[in-house]
Amino acid sequence: MKKFTGRFFGKREAGIFVAVIALLAVLTLLSPNFLTQSNILNILVNNTPLAIMAVGMTMVLITGGIDVSTASQMMLSSMVVAYFVFSPVANVFTVIVLAIATGFATGAINGSLIAVFNIPPLIITLGTSSAIRGLIMLITDGKWVINLPDWFRAIGKPESGLPMTIIYAVLIFIIMSVVLRNTSFGRAIYAVGGNPEAAKRSGIIPGKIIFWTYSCCGVLCGISGLLINTILYNYQPTSGLGLEMSAIAASVIGGANILGGSGTLIGTAFGVILMGVIENGLVVAHVPTYYQKLVYGLIIIVTISLDVLRKRRSEDTSNLVDVV
Repeated sequence: MKKFTGRFFGKREAGIFVAVIALLAVLTLLSPNFLTQSNILNILVNNTPLAIMAVGMTMVLITGGIDVSTASQMMLSSMVVAYFVFSPVANVFTVIVLAIATGFATGAINGSLIAVFNIPPLIITLGTSSAIRGLIMLITDGKWVINLPDWFRAIGKPESGLPMTIIYAVLIFIIMSVVLRNTSFGRAIYAVGGNPEAAKRSGIIPGKIIFWTYSCCGVLCGISGLLINTILYNYQPTSGLGLEMSAIAASVIGGANILGGSGTLIGTAFGVILMGVIENGLVVAHVPTYYQKLVYGLIIIVTISLDVLRKRRSEDTSNLVDVV
């Protein structure tokens, strides 16, 4: 037991876990209503789409890439599902398949353009994000889709009242953690992000891994789009703006290296919880909502700077050892 706790508290995830506990304690002192079952469930449910999106973002970051179109992909899948649920052939199975297929298509476009043309991921995903948002506004004309059917709402919260969205997110985290840690595909993701040339020499095709990683990220965005409709009970074309930055922040806070090669989903989970608690805490403290973006931006700047400095320091130490 002592050995396990020593290993855990020696990792970056432990620091985030402690930060979450400390923040919970402070916010509970500020507001007795904060640490209630209803408020905690509210934080978890509202951040489910972000959590699932952050899983895909973490995988992309591990490859050394970035995807700033995740929120747009999520809202495109959300739009497609919102219109489809009124179709006579719509049911639980078909809407899930449609959401996944839509997400896969957008993710595959990103992955193909990045892998085939070797264009920086930031440039590609900025372009696709803008294109997708434009397409959404063109189709919807900015209008909401309301009164989604009861059977569809039940996907996220059945009659028992159990918030299934949280269970879905936990299952996705478990499955994708197994994929990253225990499959050749997961190990290849780390290899490509750590050293693409070495990965290539070991028989890995970096372009192929990049394609499937971005496609997988798109699938997760599609699932997020489906679930956000079940949470809001409607479709709002302008929802999700800036959510991709929250996903990046949660992933980086959780230990994903912005330069690639490292990251864990347990860290990402703690990062999402920390972001959700901060957002809810700012509301409890009656802080204006626009300060949230300021806080997120500062968090991203600090964590990325620390990551870059740590990686440079380790490289300098490695070079010193080689010389000696």
